[in-house]
Amino acid sequence: MTVLLRNTFKAWIDRAPGAPPKLVMVGDVRVPTDGWQARLTRRSPQGINPKILILDVNTQQPGGEPQEAITTIPLRYEESPPQDEYGQVMIANGKAEIVVRVCGSN
Repeated sequence: MTVLLRNTFKAWIDRAPGAPPKLVMVGDVRVPTDGWQARLTRRSPQGINPKILILDVNTQQPGGEPQEAITTIPLRYEESPPQDEYGQVMIANGKAEIVVRVCGSN
């Protein structure tokens, strides 16, 4: 079972000089054993509000006999340039959802 670590999720617009604006989303998930893989993917289709980007946490369980050790996996999603002026990002894993405000958005 994947657990979203609520306080680790952050989103911002990176407006570094000389590069197009980039939306960056980071956060961590906790999984029950080692060997898991996790990533953030853009949901398709998106929701009805174009100012809220929806990302899904996709996980893959390890094969074989994984070691029983609670593991934290860092996640990162980037979109350059952002497809809209997002104000929020919703992260979902099928059991829970977290909504974070995008810092640096208009």
